[in-house]
Amino acid sequence: MNATVTSAVPIYDLLIAERGDVVADAARVAEQTRREAADTLDFGLPDSGENNDADAA
Repeated sequence: MNATVTSAVPIYDLLIAERGDVVADAARVAEQTRREAADTLDFGLPDSGENNDADAA
């Protein structure tokens, strides 16, 4: 066994090897869904962070 390559959570690594990284897959799908929703719902309005003058008044 190579002592320099250890895992903090060997059980999690075993589960990933057996069943795939469900958490990473879910994160990828969530990001893809967020992008698709943003493209679909883009009304051409400026981002809320770009124009804060209205908040100051």
